[in-house]
Amino acid sequence: MSKFAENLKKYRTAKGISQEEMAKLIGVHSTHLSRYERGLSSPSIEVVTKISEVLEVAVDTLIFGDHSEQSEQSIEDRELLDLFKKVQSFNHKQKDTVKDLISAFILKADLQQKLAQ
Repeated sequence: MSKFAENLKKYRTAKGISQEEMAKLIGVHSTHLSRYERGLSSPSIEVVTKISEVLEVAVDTLIFGDHSEQSEQSIEDRELLDLFKKVQSFNHKQKDTVKDLISAFILKADLQQKLAQ
């Protein structure tokens, strides 16, 4: 199942909207909506825009998921992801310090790699 299909169903049900209601609101037949939610077909960009308006969700969120889901999918190291989540609760100055430390470490690693060549 596509990410869009999963998100469409998730956000529609969270809003408490039936497939029939949703289909009417976006101007498609309920069988089309069912096919979208099962990942059997993809709507046009115009229909995706209508869906996002009805569900009050950004188009990119419908297609890719929310930002936390995206970061969890893109960061494979779970321990590193947990550390980043903890940093989110820091104040602005603490976050800047963490960013500076990471930047310095990356710079050092890049220099070491270039010197080794």
